[in-house]
Amino acid sequence: MTSSVFLEQVKIALRSIRAQWLRTLLTVTIIGTGIMALMSMITATKALQSSLIEQFIGLGAGTIQISQRNDQGSFKGRRLGQSDPLTFQQAMDLKSALKNVAPTSVSARGTMMGRLARSSEETDPNVLVVGGDEGFLPMSEYDLRTGRNFTAEEVRRNAPLVILGQAAVDKLFSPAENPVDQDIRIRNRRYRVVGVLAEQGASFGMSQDNQAILPVGEIHARFSGRRTSYSIQVKSPDPEQIGPLSELIIGEMRAIRGDLPGSEDSFRLTRSDALIDQFNQGLSSVTYAALFLGLITLLGSSIGLTNIMLVTVTERTGEIGLRKALGASSYTIQTQFLVEVVIIGLLGGIVGILLGIGVGNMVANQLNAPFALPWDWVIVSLCLSGIVSLGSGYYPARRAAQLDPIESLRHA
Repeated sequence: MTSSVFLEQVKIALRSIRAQWLRTLLTVTIIGTGIMALMSMITATKALQSSLIEQFIGLGAGTIQISQRNDQGSFKGRRLGQSDPLTFQQAMDLKSALKNVAPTSVSARGTMMGRLARSSEETDPNVLVVGGDEGFLPMSEYDLRTGRNFTAEEVRRNAPLVILGQAAVDKLFSPAENPVDQDIRIRNRRYRVVGVLAEQGASFGMSQDNQAILPVGEIHARFSGRRTSYSIQVKSPDPEQIGPLSELIIGEMRAIRGDLPGSEDSFRLTRSDALIDQFNQGLSSVTYAALFLGLITLLGSSIGLTNIMLVTVTERTGEIGLRKALGASSYTIQTQFLVEVVIIGLLGGIVGILLGIGVGNMVANQLNAPFALPWDWVIVSLCLSGIVSLGSGYYPARRAAQLDPIESLRHA
């Protein structure tokens, strides 16, 4: 087929599409719905992936976290459960052992239902109260809007100091007030505000601004319970040496915890690089699930498109007979219908892509994820639109091409 003949068929297809705009609109809607379902799920997944990977990277390359093991299921026929908490002393012992090896930070969660008060003002009982040492803020990638961090000496002597998140500050202080060097109360104990965190937004669906950070010893002295467990973060000076450093930490921690030779570790060690790999694997499964659901929707759309094209062939039987009588070949008739259905399919694909990106980013916005535009899936969706429309239109186009011109002219 020459380019001039193909262009002529495109012009005829466009005229036919304009003449039957209502049916075209219905067909575009059918294809667009399938593509929109696929693109909205993929876009939301990609946005969530970007957001969470950003948060994981915020932990820093070469970061190792040691925490309480909380396994589910069984191992070698034996049911696994939650290990004993990592105690304050064990955490401090590991920090001491790594003093000349790598930067180490100890932290713990005091309560998620803390209430902060100042004069007649107080917060709701939903403030996250955590404890950290002098390395907690830099290790957690927290920035200070104003004020300063704890010093090692203040952490050592459990100084009654606090660093507040912006949401807690907004509850207790007016915009004109400087919170630094002001006193607040937590559980009837006075704490001097030494710093205010820069706004963090949400992480994993939880606000990072509604929190109060105390010296970790204060958590141990005033918030600890029998099940309170401490976390240790270690920053490898050389990300390439994270493997040997992990082995060293495991050996030190097993000795501190008294794990017997040959037994499982009674704690969990998580490397930032492994965490990102695990997360990407999980999101790949979500992406495949989204693709499967989108393809199912497209399958339903293709059936609807086939039915509409069959109706179109029936209604245009007279036109087909007239064109054949004037010398058009069966191949030309078939190609004409295929060109029409592919153009309609691509129009539906474009509409579906635009709507899908919009819907997907609306969902992502609710999860505080950034705007996402998955160009690779835009191309895939356009290809799918063409393939689905071509597949759906082949049988009706073939049927149109096989119509007897004499019988067809009776419908003219």
